[in-house]
Amino acid sequence: MTETPLSSAELEIVKARRLLASAEYSAGGGFHEDAVSRAYYAVFHACCALLASIGRTVRTHDGLRAVIGEHFVRPGKLPVKFGRLLARIAADRNDADYNCAASFGAQDATECLDAARELLDAVETLLRDK
Repeated sequence: MTETPLSSAELEIVKARRLLASAEYSAGGGFHEDAVSRAYYAVFHACCALLASIGRTVRTHDGLRAVIGEHFVRPGKLPVKFGRLLARIAADRNDADYNCAASFGAQDATECLDAARELLDAVETLLRDK
């Protein structure tokens, strides 16, 4: 039997799902900052899957948000709320990773996880329907 190699987009989705599981595990253990950070990276890799599906890559997190907005949010392929979600979860990740004064609780982690799940599901649907 010959296995078909996964596409770049499929590999990004696998990574996104693995990071989401890591975020859920961290949240369950009370590591809320880690859960917020991992949830962001799940979203990041889901968005990289979208970019791979159109033959694009980016070098920065800001670039990712800009290209997702240009190619998926503005044309209406993804709801506007996902553009806002991407910006918010990126800011939360930045605070979770770098701001020693920032504090994240269980509710914060839950909100990030819920947002990441919703965006990842939307990305998978969009990729499947292409």
